[in-house]
Amino acid sequence: MSILSSLNTILQFVLGIYSWFILARVILSWVNPDPYNPVVNFLFRATEPVLAPLRRLIPGMGGMDFSPILAYFGIIFLEQLFNSLLQPGAGALLILLGQALQLLHLLGTFYLLILIIRGGVHLHSWYSFRYRRPSNLLRQQPWVRFVFQVTEPLLRPMRRWVPTVYGLDISPIVAMLFIFVALLILQKIILIISIPAALL
Repeated sequence: MSILSSLNTILQFVLGIYSWFILARVILSWVNPDPYNPVVNFLFRATEPVLAPLRRLIPGMGGMDFSPILAYFGIIFLEQLFNSLLQPGAGALLILLGQALQLLHLLGTFYLLILIIRGGVHLHSWYSFRYRRPSNLLRQQPWVRFVFQVTEPLLRPMRRWVPTVYGLDISPIVAMLFIFVALLILQKIILIISIPAALL
């Protein structure tokens, strides 16, 4: 066994243990644990340095904290990254590039789903206003606020050149089409990269 493969085994073991720490913290958050318990204290101290920056990056929604999910996907990506680096020659670079593009595709798909929700919110608000019906969707609701916070940086500049249709802001629909086309192109690139990587 080479030094690199030994290091990879150690790193895989450490990352696997850390993913269990994150999972344990998620489960503990459901049961409102005693903060003075030494095990709970250790889990919070071990995972907070990773989860705190992710929490600042993506805000919570309706009391839900998405930082453990991001951390878990990050650990999976790191495990695959270390495995691909052990592949000989150009195969490692192709595998690494393919995995990075797959992660980008996953994030793009998640963002597309958020844009679909925002488009639904716009349609609901427009319909309620047009037919003078009360809207139950308040901007103060945590999940609506989360959707607007995540999508507004993309939609704000688009509104300068995307017209409204009968008072309806269609910028989320235009953004959905752009991201959908980008995801299709990305899927084709991933397929092109994965075939030679599998043959190497």
